[in-house]
Amino acid sequence: MVETGRTLHTPWRDGPPRFAVGLKPIPPESWLVPDTQAASLPARRSLLANRALTSFEAAAAGPAAREAAARAIGHLQDAGMDAPELAEGLPALWQLAHHVSDDLVLMMPGRDGWYVGAAVLTSPTFFSLPHAAGKTLHALHRPVPGGEQLSSRIARVFDHVRPGQVLERFNWTLQAGDDRFTPDGAPLRARALAAEPGDVEALLHVRVERQTITKLATSGAVLFTIRICLDPVAALDAKEKAALGAAWHGADDAARGYKKWAVLDHLVATALPLP
Repeated sequence: MVETGRTLHTPWRDGPPRFAVGLKPIPPESWLVPDTQAASLPARRSLLANRALTSFEAAAAGPAAREAAARAIGHLQDAGMDAPELAEGLPALWQLAHHVSDDLVLMMPGRDGWYVGAAVLTSPTFFSLPHAAGKTLHALHRPVPGGEQLSSRIARVFDHVRPGQVLERFNWTLQAGDDRFTPDGAPLRARALAAEPGDVEALLHVRVERQTITKLATSGAVLFTIRICLDPVAALDAKEKAALGAAWHGADDAARGYKKWAVLDHLVATALPLP
């Protein structure tokens, strides 16, 4: 990973957003460490205090959630990082979430396919925990362009990934402000529409999702992690701004419509003009 400004991940270098699986294997020791967003943990812990807002665990998912948390805790301990001892009577992933900045989604195999058995979300990118809780892969991806095919491909990955493997992928978008907890994109879109060109430097941010999956040996469940990295576009160097601008302007109508990018066009025109 190449650092530019404060940004460690630069997925826009690969071009416009694509609705594809795009998972690649990484060394298992790179799974959750280093936690590049550890500075966000105090605000995250404040949100976690409201368990009804941020945490969900189906009764059937309890053993798999404890297995997932134990796997992650061992990983953190091996890296010499702070890790909890799991207490009885509290959701395992919720306890783990106090020590990593990643959102955590436990995908369980079920009669109707893979579904969300447990989750902790403090940085959702324009979807809410009630929207995700208990949903199948197909239901979650229904609004995405090509979502039926995409969910089927993801399901095949979940079916065949081996315990111990870690797979990684990235998503990115632009947003008006540095908000992490964004279950609804409407307030950010309203902020963007109200912004003036002079607001761009402070307002326009690039939001990167680093996603990983790993399968659990005993339960067969898959732990899906999402780490949000936010940086002002103004912090990027000229080369990265050019690459980001090319990726933004090269997006097709389906991607732009799904991501509701039109409200940002007047800001992007100032920050990332076409050459």
